[in-house]
Amino acid sequence: MALDKDYFDSIRIDVIKKKYYNANKVHAILEEIREQAEKLNAENAELRAKLNEQNGQRMEMGDAILTAQRISREIIQRANSRAAAIIADAEKRSAELSGRTEKHTEYAAQKVEECLNAVREAQEKSIEAINESLQNFLIGLYSEDQEEEPPDISEMQRTINTIARDINSLESEDP
Repeated sequence: MALDKDYFDSIRIDVIKKKYYNANKVHAILEEIREQAEKLNAENAELRAKLNEQNGQRMEMGDAILTAQRISREIIQRANSRAAAIIADAEKRSAELSGRTEKHTEYAAQKVEECLNAVREAQEKSIEAINESLQNFLIGLYSEDQEEEPPDISEMQRTINTIARDINSLESEDP
């Protein structure tokens, strides 16, 4: 039975001689009220203990959440710092490699051009030497004292020049 308004409204104490209350009934009701009050006090103490325990747990959880948030912020800051350092290092290395690549490319292009020029010079000298040898050969075949008409040297010269142009055009097709 709970100590509430309905309970107190239900209490009826017999009045004896319209002047006195029945002492036994009054004592029984008071005893019942005392027992209910003790039960309520015990229940109240138990509920307070549970509330204090839950408040302690809530505070511990709040502390744990705050600690986890702080740690996660620190981890993110460290990760961002590390990422920035890695990116900076990669950019530095990329710039170094790019510079090296440009130098190597320029060096290779210069050497290829030097080789190509040397080949062209050698071809031109070879063509000139062949042309000179051919002219000497043809001149040697027909000496001045011969009465025969010498072959048309200009035709041979054109053929040699055509061959030289073909060789030069092959060179110009190279990248």
